[in-house]
Amino acid sequence: MATDLNLPGDDWIGNYRYIRTLHQGQNSSVMEVVDKGGRRFVMKQLLASKSGVASERRAFEFEAKLGSELRHPNLIKVYEYVKDKTQPFFVMDYFPSTHLRLYVAKPDQYKLPPGRLHWMVEQAAAALAYMHDKGWIHRDVKPENIIVNRSGEVRVIDYALAMRPFGALKKLFGGKAPRQGTLSYLSPEQIRCEPPSPSADVYSFGITCYELACGRQPFRANSANELLNKHLREMPTPLATMNKAVTPEYSDLVMRMLKKKPADRISNLHEFQSLFSRIRIFKDDPDPQADRA
Repeated sequence: MATDLNLPGDDWIGNYRYIRTLHQGQNSSVMEVVDKGGRRFVMKQLLASKSGVASERRAFEFEAKLGSELRHPNLIKVYEYVKDKTQPFFVMDYFPSTHLRLYVAKPDQYKLPPGRLHWMVEQAAAALAYMHDKGWIHRDVKPENIIVNRSGEVRVIDYALAMRPFGALKKLFGGKAPRQGTLSYLSPEQIRCEPPSPSADVYSFGITCYELACGRQPFRANSANELLNKHLREMPTPLATMNKAVTPEYSDLVMRMLKKKPADRISNLHEFQSLFSRIRIFKDDPDPQADRA
């Protein structure tokens, strides 16, 4: 059944009844559905206009299978992948939420209680650290790919660009990774098409942490080339300078994540978690250590 357009509520896609469209993208539709037992899920279905493209089908199937392989409370779980000849789809957790972009773009509308952002960042870091432990690099970390519900529970989403680190043989023969991802969050090594590594996610997550704390990305430019050059060569204004409410400790931690050379950054997201657990983001946040006690 083609779903380039919205479906009426009495239509079925496989064993799931369509309720409403949550997001209509260029390649897929994301919909709320219910199964025959009345349980809610989210379905992602490849558009009919893309289903005949072999590369699109492969990428879609990869995302579904990786989502079913990964099991972490802060990652969206994929329950079923249906390799339909007309339009493949996969079914995921129903998690009513919004992405973190809205918390940046509309801070007056999406206000957070003191300490809530700390918990949200902590959960996102845990999800990415788990992916790295399982041998995957996300490669597209940004506020749009971190969703949060009203209680502050977080899920990291969208595994379409995920890759494993290159093996020794591929590195030996100069293997390169495709330059993929969102320009405002690309690490210098992604720009140079170097082999994927967790340090790239550390950088992109650092950009995200910077933006969440001050409301803007560290680099702005009038062209894509100018923006990429800033990632490669320019150090951002310290976060504590951009927002006086940010603690020096958090500012220093984020700035370490944004170092140009991977070796100069914090070593991994487990180190980030350890350091972050002891510091506040904002000066009026509660002490995270006291919360744990």
